[in-house]
Amino acid sequence: MKKLKSYFLFFLRIFITFSILYILFKKSDFEKLKNIFKGITLPYYLLALLSFNTFQILVALRWKTICESWNFKTKYLFYLKTYLMGFSLNTIFPGIIGSDILRTLFLTKEGLNWKKASLSVFFDRIFGLLGIFLILFWSLPLFGNFLPHKFYSFLIYLVYGTLLMAILGNVIIKKYYSPEYLKPILFPYNIKPLFLGFTIQVLFVLQFVFLSKALHLNLKFFNLFVIIPVVSFLAALPLSISGLGVREGTLSYFLSLLHYSLEYGISLGLLGYSIILISSLPGLYFYLRGKHLWKQAS
Repeated sequence: MKKLKSYFLFFLRIFITFSILYILFKKSDFEKLKNIFKGITLPYYLLALLSFNTFQILVALRWKTICESWNFKTKYLFYLKTYLMGFSLNTIFPGIIGSDILRTLFLTKEGLNWKKASLSVFFDRIFGLLGIFLILFWSLPLFGNFLPHKFYSFLIYLVYGTLLMAILGNVIIKKYYSPEYLKPILFPYNIKPLFLGFTIQVLFVLQFVFLSKALHLNLKFFNLFVIIPVVSFLAALPLSISGLGVREGTLSYFLSLLHYSLEYGISLGLLGYSIILISSLPGLYFYLRGKHLWKQAS
């Protein structure tokens, strides 16, 4: 029954992905899309690729920092290879092999108990989300005036409310109930993961700064610090395959507010997805190589 449910959710995500893409492509001008892609500036695309892969290197470092809060020590290369394997499997085989489960299993095999291993992956996700909200904390009030008023107000309440709850929760837990398992999210252990979370999201935004330049989009630099964190948050929700469709749809919406046609949002989103696919290759190599060695060992 559990397996049937996972397959149902997998096919639902495929349906949502292709439904959104179908609607977007139906409304777009294919000739215009072709011309946009033909004009891509390669150096900017390569800079975007570099930004994304630096982002991945820092995610592995953040995960390592979380585990070290429990005095668990192992090599950085373990975290990087395991994260990349999980990332690639989630990209190439979405919904079939959960990246978080794989990361937890490998960390357990490395010697950390199951509860801490699973919490480390969950906390890593939490710090990623807080990184998004820390960017929106300053970018929304300063540069979010192009957003519709109701949407802007909703985001302000969401971001400031979440950050306030995180601070109050931290103070209350630390004062009245401070278990070993929650150590990585409590002050002062949470300072480095929070800083890394913020830096990682800045790099993610810079990736799209370079991609927009590759497409010759004359977007204001700080507008992307409003748009991309929201796109990143929505694309990370388990609604579609690796955010495909959701990313293109939300980018098209935001760019329409800045008077760009639908084709530019689709192009920017698909370029971002191409970087995800390319960046998943090292993890796939590590996984296939590891699988071969495990078979030889058995």
